[in-house]
Amino acid sequence: MAATLQAMVADCPVTVRELSVTEVRNWVAEQEGGAQGDPIRAFVFEDCSLDDLARMCGMPAAAMEAYGPSDLADLHEKCRELNPHFFRVREALISVSRAIQSGLDSLSSTVPSSP
Repeated sequence: MAATLQAMVADCPVTVRELSVTEVRNWVAEQEGGAQGDPIRAFVFEDCSLDDLARMCGMPAAAMEAYGPSDLADLHEKCRELNPHFFRVREALISVSRAIQSGLDSLSSTVPSSP
């Protein structure tokens, strides 16, 4: 059974759970498949989106939108505490993506322009 913790969002208790390896794998597959998320939800926290947090707790991302980042801070912290494996995988994917983009940028800067 997955580990759980209680987090507070404003004055509402929310159960945070540990993701299984399969759930993290499925998340990676969705990202590789080009799953598009809400851009506002994606940038509330530097290291995860509201949709990511929703995977780890009993509160939908749409409900999180009613709160400010400070109201969601305890939820974010508890999600990080129970799911370090998710955050490591996410950071690795971002690093690979940045390296690929950097390589593409350097290739495009070395291609001669047409006269």
